[in-house]
Amino acid sequence: MADKPSLLIIGNSNVGKSSITKLLLPNPRKFKGKTGKQPGSTLLIKPIKLPQMPYVILDLPGFGYMKSPSRRREEHIKKQLVVHIEKHHNEYFFGLVVINILRIEDELKKYHFQSQITIPLTFELIKFLKEFDIPLLVILNKIDKISVFDKKRIISLFINTAKDYGLNLIHVNEKIDNDRSKIPYLEFSALKKTNLDKLKRNINTHLKN
Repeated sequence: MADKPSLLIIGNSNVGKSSITKLLLPNPRKFKGKTGKQPGSTLLIKPIKLPQMPYVILDLPGFGYMKSPSRRREEHIKKQLVVHIEKHHNEYFFGLVVINILRIEDELKKYHFQSQITIPLTFELIKFLKEFDIPLLVILNKIDKISVFDKKRIISLFINTAKDYGLNLIHVNEKIDNDRSKIPYLEFSALKKTNLDKLKRNINTHLKN
C-alpha cells in the first residue's frame, strides 16, 4: 500500500479523528478532509501521503454514534475496517485510538453496566488491534469540554472498567518498559491543541523504533 510506514487513526464516528489528522500535517489549512461536520463523514479509506512527511496517515472511517445510520451501512463500514486492518496491519508503525471523553460514560452504561453479554465498542476495537501487535496510544479527546473533576472521574471509570476486559491502560507519562500489555492513554483537545506536542513526540518515537 505504501513505501513509507503508516500511522493508523481509528475510532467511532465524531470523536475528532479528522481534526487530529489535520493537526499532524505540515500544512493543515490545505487539508481537504471534513472536520466538525456530520458524524460519519469520513467514508473512504484513503491514505494521506505528502512528500515532506516521513509516514502515511490512515484516517479510517468511523462507526457507531452516527445519527440515523442504516444497519447495512454500519455493518459494511465495520467489515471494511476489519478487512483493511487484517490485510495491512504490518504496515502500521503506530495506532491512535481516538475516543470522545464525553461519550465514555454512556458507552460503558449501555454495553457494560446494563448488559453482561456485550463489550463496549472501544474495548472491542482495542482488543482487535492488539491481536495484530500494533503499538497503540489511546487519545481521550475533547477534554476541554469538561471540568477537571469530571475528567478525573471519567478517566478513572474508564481505566477500571477496561481491566474487566483484560486491558491495562496507563497514563502516557508512566514508564512502559516495552511491556506491550500496557496501553498508554493521552488526555487531548484537538480544538485547543492540548498535548499536541506530546502526541507528536510519541509518534516520532515509534517511527524511529
